Amino acid sequence: AVAESGWKAFPCPNAERGWNQCEGSLTTPPTTPVTANNLTFDCRFAGLDLGEAKKGDVMLLHGFPEWSSMYLPLMSELAKAGYHSVACDQRGYSPGASPEKEEDYNYNLLRDDIFAVADALKFDKFHVIAHDHGAVLGWYAAGSQRGEERFLSYTAMSIPHNDAFAAGLYGPDADVEQQMASQYFSIFTMPNSASMKNNTLFNSWGRPSGFDTSSHFQKALWWYNGAFDVGVLSMPPSYSADYLRAQGANASADQREYFGGDENDGLPQKVATGQISMPTLYVCGTDDTFILCDHEFARNTKNFCTKDYQHLPVACGHNPLACDDPTSTDKVVAGVINRVVTATPAK
Repeated sequence: AVAESGWKAFPCPNAERGWNQCEGSLTTPPTTPVTANNLTFDCRFAGLDLGEAKKGDVMLLHGFPEWSSMYLPLMSELAKAGYHSVACDQRGYSPGASPEKEEDYNYNLLRDDIFAVADALKFDKFHVIAHDHGAVLGWYAAGSQRGEERFLSYTAMSIPHNDAFAAGLYGPDADVEQQMASQYFSIFTMPNSASMKNNTLFNSWGRPSGFDTSSHFQKALWWYNGAFDVGVLSMPPSYSADYLRAQGANASADQREYFGGDENDGLPQKVATGQISMPTLYVCGTDDTFILCDHEFARNTKNFCTKDYQHLPVACGHNPLACDDPTSTDKVVAGVINRVVTATPAK
């Protein structure tokens, strides 16, 4: 989930005329179609004119409910640093990559999209930067054999390693505060969640984020179903509204009271992501109320990263690229660029 999405301002004053007016060689028009995995993704590029000066390729994965445009300023900075980058509106977001069935959002298919887009763009080995649900997917891909072979580095913003997160959501070492903060997981995965209760989720989350219909927004919500169907994360227990309110979790209590749902014990993670072998950066907004990413369970991310692990906590909310304090955002951008540069093999 995300409380704020995107940057507070466009990276240049002439953005409405097209990104060709901006620094960093951003693509014109704003999106370019890329066909991969029998789907057509709307993608944005930067650093297209680097030529022989190109130091490497970077793929950026947005979260929920976000779009590739959130990365435009960062992509401009990557281009200045010598990197060619791509960010696509992912499955369920790009109109040409939005199949109609819930099972089409299985996390294994979403992971395949990453490598299919890379193949379509002739990326061999590349860096990956991801936020929110894109970061859950990024961890899952980084822990796979394909990720081990092809990712040069992995940067996750807001989301700890999936196995650390799963332990925080369910089991003997679970973090009760995170369990209460994540009650929306069981709501988002309800049947027809986008349109239930007179389109409440669509009107409160989807429409403000740029989705034009509840059916389109439903496809973004199916990422949650796809993650839990595979078992990439554990499902936290579903608590009653009375229990949540007694614990002071009033927002989660209001959600439970309004949307309903039976109490249950949750479900364990079924598929471990495992060890991450490439250089890794975990960026955490210490004021994030959705993912309590500076709690002990999240800091355990270090136990799953075997090579040159970096942890960057910043005074920020859920989106570390849009902090209230611009100096915090600058710190994140500098850290992300540094992670990519220091993990780039010498030519």
